[in-house]
Amino acid sequence: MEHKFDTSFSSRFCFLIRKTDFCLAILCAYLFIGISQVNGQITRDSTRGKAGFEIKSTYGFLIVHRPVLEILQEKHAYGFELSYLKPSDGRKSFQEKFLYPDIGWTLAWFNLGNPDRLGSGIAVYPFVNFPLHNKNDWRFHLRYGVGLGYIEKIFDTKENVKNAAIGTHLNGVMHIDIHLEKEISESTLIELGTGITHFSNGSTGIPNLGINMATANLGLIHYFGSKNAIQKNNGTQLKNKAGFQTFVAGAYKKIYPPKGKTYGAGTISFSYVHPIRQKSSWNLGVELFYDHSLQERLLRANSSRGGSSANFRPGIYAGYEVRLGHVGMLLNMGVYPYTTWKGDGNFYHRLGSRYYFEKLFILMNLKTHFAKADFIEWGIGYQL
Repeated sequence: MEHKFDTSFSSRFCFLIRKTDFCLAILCAYLFIGISQVNGQITRDSTRGKAGFEIKSTYGFLIVHRPVLEILQEKHAYGFELSYLKPSDGRKSFQEKFLYPDIGWTLAWFNLGNPDRLGSGIAVYPFVNFPLHNKNDWRFHLRYGVGLGYIEKIFDTKENVKNAAIGTHLNGVMHIDIHLEKEISESTLIELGTGITHFSNGSTGIPNLGINMATANLGLIHYFGSKNAIQKNNGTQLKNKAGFQTFVAGAYKKIYPPKGKTYGAGTISFSYVHPIRQKSSWNLGVELFYDHSLQERLLRANSSRGGSSANFRPGIYAGYEVRLGHVGMLLNMGVYPYTTWKGDGNFYHRLGSRYYFEKLFILMNLKTHFAKADFIEWGIGYQL
């Protein structure tokens, strides 16, 4: 028997999602802040093993964050995940700062609940299991991962015109979940949690409303191999200092209609960075965006202000970044003091990652207007 949805509940839930995109971003920031406060809890003297495997089943539904996507929500979604985990033993300074998180890779398969218009999805991504509470026999974790995904059935002007969610097979994936792990033996744990998996092409193709799945998860983790002693009070911790950063980035994007022209975009950014307890940092910055599609959109709207200067718009933002050694994960929230094109609103957001080489760093960011992707920034920066 098919599992149909309670339409009234689904409508109320999706209305809440549409109205709380900004709150969800704030929540992510608060969770990261929470991670930076979990000091002084009991930790083990050794890892549970050299490595671990996790198998997990998922069951949930497609989040209808836009009314046009309601037709895609036919049945419940379900799937399976296989993960490889590498326990932290304190050899790197960031591991002790974050209560020795597991780091690993996940391969996931999903039945998206609509075989005719969506089919199945595959995701591959690295992740970090941030301990929020860590005892000897049970653990409470926040898992965060970013990688690549594949959607079987996408928008097509002839055969799949009602799929307004995604227009490319290859997409970016973001996964976040909160889960509880309970020990059932020295090296085996059972896991129960809930999470969201997001597929998006970052406006490199049209349509790009994205696919969001809310799931409940049940899994089993088993560690194997020799145990490693956990090193504590690592004296080689790098002392971060307040300072300034700058970066330049390029991007490309598409706008409606589907299969239309590709437009270039870019960013120049400058910010002040203030570390927090050597684990994370707040930053405040100014930047200038270039988006060649803005002039085209103004022309389509019959605006008399559609010159080439309309492709530029300044931004002011505040952000929060978590540092795990050479890797940084950040969330920014910004405002346009001035923009000729009003269709995107006045606020923008950025979810990104960086890899630091001493003063130099490379970056990949997803710039959005609330839940709508604007473009993916690829760039290089320097710490002054």
